[in-house]
Amino acid sequence: MSLALAPVQIPKNFLLSEKAARTPQSDEVRAEEWWEISDKLNKPLLGNPCGRKGATTADRSAARTIVHHTSAPSYSGEQLVIYRSTKAAKKAMSKLFADAGQCATQPDGKPYSWTGDGKTRWVVSRTRLAHEAALMRMMMYDKLNKDWSSLLSGLVARKGRALMIHIGDQEALGYERKQAVKTLRSTAIKMAAKVCALPGVC
Repeated sequence: MSLALAPVQIPKNFLLSEKAARTPQSDEVRAEEWWEISDKLNKPLLGNPCGRKGATTADRSAARTIVHHTSAPSYSGEQLVIYRSTKAAKKAMSKLFADAGQCATQPDGKPYSWTGDGKTRWVVSRTRLAHEAALMRMMMYDKLNKDWSSLLSGLVARKGRALMIHIGDQEALGYERKQAVKTLRSTAIKMAAKVCALPGVC
């Protein structure tokens, strides 16, 4: 039986990208890049294959979501969600992967030819990290080259009752898939080592 544990606070600057996100920016810099920081419990998990507008908060104890955009354009995000029990964290992770299967193929993706008749799909691959983890990729059909190309890559890891997500597009992570995976694993390993410092999480 998995009992609900006491709520936990996520300290300021705990996430890996948080110091950079909180650093004051000049108007010139803000024109090129901008950050969003949220502690809202109802934020959907990053990746969000089904495009959900919100998340159920009953099983969540604390959350922090940081998103970075640039004018390039590029996108990356980091999220830490602490659940009230390990069972709830496992369930949330399973639900995310179920969404990736349920909404794996969307008919409204646009291929590089931008004719508007392409498709996107989500691919999930389990990987060894923390207590459980998986790589998630949103793929788009490249009509010009008749092949699937990665648009968005993320790594979801669970350590105890904490769910950690790191995600980004090709511009943010690197165009080569090996480089993207290397970047995601590096950040996920660092956060997995930190999260057990929070009381009762692991």
